Amino acid sequence: MIQLQPIINSIRALLEENTEASVTYAALEARLAIEKVCYDRLRQRHDYISHDELRKWQPGAVIRTLMRDVDAHVAETITLSISKTPATPDVALEDENYVNVGTEVGFDVYKIVKMWNAVSKLALHVQLPKARGSAIPAYGEKEKIAAKVSEILVELERLSKGTMIFSGLGMEVSFVCDCGTENKRRASLLRDGQHVFCINPNCKFTWKAMKGKEGFAFEAVAVHVDCDRCQADNLIPWRFVTGMKYDELASFSCHTCGHKNLMKWQLMQAREEPTEGGS
Repeated sequence: MIQLQPIINSIRALLEENTEASVTYAALEARLAIEKVCYDRLRQRHDYISHDELRKWQPGAVIRTLMRDVDAHVAETITLSISKTPATPDVALEDENYVNVGTEVGFDVYKIVKMWNAVSKLALHVQLPKARGSAIPAYGEKEKIAAKVSEILVELERLSKGTMIFSGLGMEVSFVCDCGTENKRRASLLRDGQHVFCINPNCKFTWKAMKGKEGFAFEAVAVHVDCDRCQADNLIPWRFVTGMKYDELASFSCHTCGHKNLMKWQLMQAREEPTEGGS
């Protein structure tokens, strides 16, 4: 997990210098600290989501994606405790004597995104000139920047009290991709028909989750291409195919005979089939 205290100390030292440059640098460090907090929550949960499924890099977008697809509790405060004695039928779980193992401190997603945006607007963008005679200041307003950084420091101090970070809670379902990588998902967050990417960064396979009476099954989303030599059916990952440029040549080796096949995107004219009446 991210150790926030050294970052906090660095930001405080920059604020104490109290120059326009140092306060601006403190704002940058504060913004980076917010990103590190959010990205660390992602890093701990990357066994459950592919990097390619993160359509946006901003902290708020990352956390909302995790809440939707990986761990609904990613932004909540969670404490892990263990009983001092083995569980017995005659003692209710809530009456057991517990020892606190660790806590992951949660945060308000809206609040942390608002702070990230505010410090960026105040300190990390040059002011847009309104007319030809407008001056372009080297830095933003020092007092306003310092006030916002101080507000972020309060939140960072609170988050620094955490002693543990989790990868998520809930029942898992798993499947093995054609590349051999085991993929896991939280069953409670899977949706029927949802497309999930293999977590192997070098694999382009996409899988469709299908909910049945006995749980989820996964079907490869792929293009079927017959081998030019033996006519065997080969599954080509849909993301690989759609990522090709027009007229680009790509190749694959047949899984049956090993023959090297070529394929490429081409524009083709479509024609409607005539109806039985001939129209």
